[in-house]
Amino acid sequence: MSNAVRFREIDSLRGLAVLLMVMVHTAATWNPFNTVQDSWYAYIVAGLGGLAAPLFVTIFGWGLIKSQSSYRSTLIKATILIFLQVIVNLTSPHLYDTFTPGILSLFGILLLLKPCIVNIVSKVNLAIMFSIFMIFIYIINNHVYNLQGINDWEIRVTSDSVETILSHLILTGTYPLFPWMIFAVVGAFLGSSITEGGKTLPRNNTTLLLIIIGLCYCLLTLIAADSSDKIWAHPTQGHYLNFFPANIGFLIGSMTGVFIFWMLIQDCRIMLFEGIGKISLTIYVIHFVPLTLYSNLENEKDWTVMEASQAVALYTTAWLFFAFVWNRFQWLTIERLIRKLSSK
Repeated sequence: MSNAVRFREIDSLRGLAVLLMVMVHTAATWNPFNTVQDSWYAYIVAGLGGLAAPLFVTIFGWGLIKSQSSYRSTLIKATILIFLQVIVNLTSPHLYDTFTPGILSLFGILLLLKPCIVNIVSKVNLAIMFSIFMIFIYIINNHVYNLQGINDWEIRVTSDSVETILSHLILTGTYPLFPWMIFAVVGAFLGSSITEGGKTLPRNNTTLLLIIIGLCYCLLTLIAADSSDKIWAHPTQGHYLNFFPANIGFLIGSMTGVFIFWMLIQDCRIMLFEGIGKISLTIYVIHFVPLTLYSNLENEKDWTVMEASQAVALYTTAWLFFAFVWNRFQWLTIERLIRKLSSK
């Protein structure tokens, strides 16, 4: 993608996505009371955190369709991303096994599937494809739910056999190809059709209607959850919006959030996260190291939930300053290394 024109809002969106990923991982590490559904802290983390990976994958799909890389270059990039996932796992033993598939391995697989994604984008209408995919997800969620694995983080990060790793890559892991590929495909659709005025997300009646439908769904399910005393949204125990495994409610809610963030950053020209977006991969890989070194800090300091939330906010926003400084040393970034290795 080195020869591609950079869109500032895309860099800003990518920066916001990785910053939210940092927040989620920090909150998962510094969580003194294993906070659950009934605290405001959990709602904020679950709400914003639930948008982090969908936004990250959607923007990756946008860049994927824009890339002019050769097959050889794409293969090298995919290999590096999968290798970096192992590096992340090794630096985060409190979260992952050594060969646990994650979001970087998902990116690697998506790169290998680029010809298939390009074919889908060029031949299938987005609305039709999205509808078919949602129906497919609904059938799996309601009739063959166990096909996506059970709601247990430890099982989803286990990598004790080749069969388990492949299963996690495709269907039962934290970020399996199915259904997460849908976000990349939507991003690719948007990347293939820059609209009038160079807008990366069309601000038309269709986009607004999709946002309204998504918001109505979220509001109605929230009311239903409250009236029936059920958990509305949760990483593993959500009745309506569930992250692991991703159910249809999560897909609708997160895609709605992605469109809202995209439109806000594009139309309001919010470029606060542009710098961090340019080195998002570097930030993603590096931010795990301090979390591992100080993974038990909340217990050592005997933090309250408020103190833990303040620490999470401070650690997350600190990466904005880090990115500002590190952007002056582009030759030290993982992005630069990948460009150099894949261009040979």
